[in-house]
Amino acid sequence: MESATLVAMNDAVSPKSSVTVQVSVIAISAALFAVAKGVTAYIRTPWGVGQLFIASFIPVFFAITADTLPAAIGAGAGSFLGDILFLVPLGATTPFFAITVGAPANFVAILLLSTFVKRYRSWPAFVAATVCFLTLGNLIAGALLVWLFPFPAQYMLGFTVYWDMTSIPAILIGVPILVRATLPTIGRSKVLKYTPQWSGIGRRQVTISLIFSMVFVALGGAIFLLAPSLVSFWPGLASYFAIAAVLVVVFGPIANVVSGTGPKASKTAP
Repeated sequence: MESATLVAMNDAVSPKSSVTVQVSVIAISAALFAVAKGVTAYIRTPWGVGQLFIASFIPVFFAITADTLPAAIGAGAGSFLGDILFLVPLGATTPFFAITVGAPANFVAILLLSTFVKRYRSWPAFVAATVCFLTLGNLIAGALLVWLFPFPAQYMLGFTVYWDMTSIPAILIGVPILVRATLPTIGRSKVLKYTPQWSGIGRRQVTISLIFSMVFVALGGAIFLLAPSLVSFWPGLASYFAIAAVLVVVFGPIANVVSGTGPKASKTAP
């Protein structure tokens, strides 16, 4: 009985990470995010600003499995480094925009997402957090870009939808794959401390995940209704939107199966 009580106490209370571990989380997540941004840096964007945001699944993975604040700082730092190393030389951004737009938007999105998913540790919560907080981060970046650069106000919607359509599908597919690949080390590593508790497919979680997947579809469809003039600057928008929508609607409710996590997975306390 005494040993069981000690185990329960250890599960309920987690010691604070040392400064070294926190710095490690920041450095590793920032470096990986920056490199991942570099892979897609050469793909042209609709309005010649920013980039295809597939790399977003890297900081989201750390938001789930590592400490919250270091993961958020790593996201902001990785965004800045990736912009400086890859996008600035290509003329897709400037050092000023890298530090005033991309870095703070990524920091806020990952900070909120990480806080939420550690409190509500389920797959539907992760889908909801991804759709809501990535959209918020992208909206912040779009608003800052429109405010600081002479873009018309409607471009704020265009940037938000574009980054949503290139990030959210990548997160819902890429994060479960990364979790599955690193599962043997999650919870045993001082860096990857938190094991997601994503159970199998159930009616309730499928329904909730599907609802937030449809929210993503509605947000993407808004550009056709509210800013039709932007569509002409985005060749193939309808086809790309259809592909992104199918990926989110299909993988949103079921991709947790790929992660290999569940109620019996080992966990560490938040």
